[in-house]
Amino acid sequence: MYICSEENQKSPYQPGLERWSAYKTLWTRHWVEFQKIYPYRFQKIYGPLTEEKKDQVRKLIRCGKFQNGFQRHTCLNCGTVLVVPFTCKSRLCLSCARKRLFGWSLNLSKIMKTSLKHTHVTFTIPGQLCKLLFERNYEPEQMIPLTAGIYKSFLQNAAGVKGKEFQPGILATLHKSGNSLNFNPHCHLISTQELIDTKTGEIIEINFLPYKKIRFIWQKAFLQHLVKQGIITEEEQFFYKERYKNGFHVYFQPITGSDNDVLFRTAQYIATGFFHNSQITAVNHHKKTITFRYRKFMERGTRKKHYATKTMDIFSFMARMLFFLPDKHRKMLRYYGIYAHNIDRKFEEVNRNTWAKAVEHSFEKNPEMCPNCSAYMIRDVVFSFLADKEIKKLVKTHGIEKGYFIPYSKSRAP
Repeated sequence: MYICSEENQKSPYQPGLERWSAYKTLWTRHWVEFQKIYPYRFQKIYGPLTEEKKDQVRKLIRCGKFQNGFQRHTCLNCGTVLVVPFTCKSRLCLSCARKRLFGWSLNLSKIMKTSLKHTHVTFTIPGQLCKLLFERNYEPEQMIPLTAGIYKSFLQNAAGVKGKEFQPGILATLHKSGNSLNFNPHCHLISTQELIDTKTGEIIEINFLPYKKIRFIWQKAFLQHLVKQGIITEEEQFFYKERYKNGFHVYFQPITGSDNDVLFRTAQYIATGFFHNSQITAVNHHKKTITFRYRKFMERGTRKKHYATKTMDIFSFMARMLFFLPDKHRKMLRYYGIYAHNIDRKFEEVNRNTWAKAVEHSFEKNPEMCPNCSAYMIRDVVFSFLADKEIKKLVKTHGIEKGYFIPYSKSRAP
């Protein structure tokens, strides 16, 4: 049984030799059995277990093994070596996904214009309607262009301007799940608070936004969209309109501050994955249960977060993780208005320094600096066909202390 304490979650940075976690162990130990029971327990609920999803699991299980190749960071001053296994590139792997999302967030915060004010906007759907959409296999990715179009028109109407030349800048993404791994599709937008005349570059400020009005605009547009798609009937459309007479909730949070760091944190939030390693508090492999922590709600005035825990059987957890996994070729992050132009949307998955930047951002420690003498370590790449040989060499001449390979002359003798 694995138990993770709050203190363990906040431990200082220490490189691991191979990436093992409660999450990865869970998939490694139960994947074979999961494949056997999936057809009769989960296929009707979550759809078929495709080869593409199986491939993502196989990559996750192989993640972080030295034989797959690694980056080697060597201190030329004292001989200390840091070995960083290659990422598996699996979208199911929480460790690799976090690194990739950090790179996205870094790029997004650089794209957004710091001279403009921004607002974080969240379009939501009532829980009762979410259940119906899940039962009818609705594809929520369609919500991204719908919400972006609604908000662009909302800003243009508030400014009293019309025409394609008057554009906001919008970054939009979809979260399919709620905090407790329930089906709860909702769209996050980061939008400029002003419009820009794309012909002249003039900034058009909006002095007042009728926030309550957009609830009804969003409700009407989304229900009409569902009728058009054949997901609900006109009678059901009328029911949900009457059931939610105040419209569907749309939340606004002004992004205070104009520096890149503030925009980075917001971009990181909307681009984040739907689950994190740190949420897992216990795994019982004998009883086949997992317990995780999630944010239940946040107080509006004080923004104080309240948390709860949830326990479910391991196989249900695995099935949900695969269900919420984004499809390989589906873009979950879209750009509209002024942010849709002159942007290289094909960001590098991660540039060579993203791993180090992510560690430094989280732990305030540069992992490429030698822990013994603080010299900058030289980096080289060891590919899979040489990996075993190079690791055996290291083990003969180095001892392991706190995740680093230390020369025996500077550590205890073997």
